[in-house]
Amino acid sequence: MTPQALRIADFPLFAGLQPADADLIETASLSRHYAAGNRIFQEGESARWLYLVRFGSVKIFKLSPRGGEHVLAVLTAGQTFAEAPVFSGGKYPANSECVEDCELVLVDREALLQLLARDPDLGLRMLAGMALKLRKLVATVEDLTLRDARGRLARYLLGLRETGDTIQLPIAQGLLARLLGLTGETLSRTFRGLRQEGVLEHDRSGLIQVLDWTVLELACGEEIS
Repeated sequence: MTPQALRIADFPLFAGLQPADADLIETASLSRHYAAGNRIFQEGESARWLYLVRFGSVKIFKLSPRGGEHVLAVLTAGQTFAEAPVFSGGKYPANSECVEDCELVLVDREALLQLLARDPDLGLRMLAGMALKLRKLVATVEDLTLRDARGRLARYLLGLRETGDTIQLPIAQGLLARLLGLTGETLSRTFRGLRQEGVLEHDRSGLIQVLDWTVLELACGEEIS
């Protein structure tokens, strides 16, 4: 199945829905195309919609008082965002913007609450998904406070290990630098150092061949087998 063919029931958050409930969500949803660079919502707006990424990629970010951007997450096809504020009835805690052309499904909050009342298991799945995102956010904070550039990059690459020894970076290197809290120059220098050590090969297209996972594990400070 291609990303463009994703239906509501194909998203992990809504896996196992009864057909009637899936139809209810479909009916209460909008499908919208966004061009790269378009803002989806801003921090502080009332959370009316839950978002599902059918294709493309979206960044979630905060702005510093001086206007600096810190990327909290980059979401791709099959992922969802804004669960927590929609669930709580609050406001969006960060900004979101399309990194590339996207198709998003916007699920209406009121319809979602009706479904939660009918299907408590869906609420449990949402809580599990939010807990996973919280763990990832804690890991991001840990990276920014405890790991140097080499450790942050190593941990990111280890997270992509399941795709094999050859990795295609899912996002542009400039965006990756912001996600890791690094400057573009620092990230390039870190890649260059790992190449010179024979740990990996890396080309301008973002294709990476990892030659020594052990070095990355040591740089990350945790063994991942």
